[in-house]
Amino acid sequence: MSKTENIVEFPNLKAIEEEAALWIARLDGRETLPSAEVAALKDWVSRSPQHREALERMSLLWGGMACLDDLNYLDNDPGLVPAALARKPAKWWVASTIAASLVIAAFSAVFLTQTRQSLQQSGHYATAVGEQETILLSDGSKIILNTNSEITVDLDLNRRSINLLRGEAHFDVASDAERPFLVYANDGIVKAVGTAFTVHLRKTSVEVTVSEGVVALISRPQTPLSGTALATPIEDLTPLAALTVGQSAIFAETVESLTRMSGEALDRKLLWRGGFIAFAGEPLSTVVADVSRYTDIVIEIDDPDLENLPIGGYFKVGEVEDMFDSLEASFGIQVERVSTTRVKLSRIS
Repeated sequence: MSKTENIVEFPNLKAIEEEAALWIARLDGRETLPSAEVAALKDWVSRSPQHREALERMSLLWGGMACLDDLNYLDNDPGLVPAALARKPAKWWVASTIAASLVIAAFSAVFLTQTRQSLQQSGHYATAVGEQETILLSDGSKIILNTNSEITVDLDLNRRSINLLRGEAHFDVASDAERPFLVYANDGIVKAVGTAFTVHLRKTSVEVTVSEGVVALISRPQTPLSGTALATPIEDLTPLAALTVGQSAIFAETVESLTRMSGEALDRKLLWRGGFIAFAGEPLSTVVADVSRYTDIVIEIDDPDLENLPIGGYFKVGEVEDMFDSLEASFGIQVERVSTTRVKLSRIS
């Protein structure tokens, strides 16, 4: 027996998890799939027990969606009948039961009206440069709005829609399988049910980072309609990708980049939620671009050789003078204060 015959290849669990997440994103909100996708899903599930396990696990992360109940055709058992369909209602009634039902119905109508009102919410929120704001939604979700950012909120009985007009926001989404949580940003849509993620609006693309659960990335078709209106129902749009915990992607019409971060890198990237920003070897040009989001001071790098200088450290949001002091003391950079709103960085001679 050769050495190569002794080698056992283990399944790539991360790849399986990502594929399962993409299938869940495709299944969510659809009653049927095209025949070609049904065949592809059957083939994928049959390849390995890990595939079915990953699909079940992702369905729970997606917010307890019941799509797996609709996949009985995968079991090759035409006799399977959901328990809900097998039960038949009784056809006899008594007066006392009818009376009790009417009383319950009256109370239920009042409760349902109040519940529906509580589920609906709309509003407009914005932060100035250097400011942050926490927004609590009526469904229990929480939004942390970063510096110089703006959103509109529209929650109704069918879905929860957020339009990110500028900047960055972190979303901690309350699970509600009946109402998907949609974040519209540029030409992209981020779809979730119960999860936590950050969306950063760039000039022509969208950056999404997932800290909990699963989200789907969807490219919004070009449409003459304004706002969040779609010519094609979102349920009929095929996701570009599905992201899980620790993944970050930049996308527009396609996924431009996809990275998986360590726990430390993820914590560092999301540290702004606590009022800090952190760097661990990023080039000075990146540091300046990020810090500039939190101040009205224009920061210029006067020496091109400094742009790639690696910088590390923790800085409190808005306290840019502390960063300047650190650059001078630890990185050999001269900070020239040209005016109250303009600073030049150069190498100390």
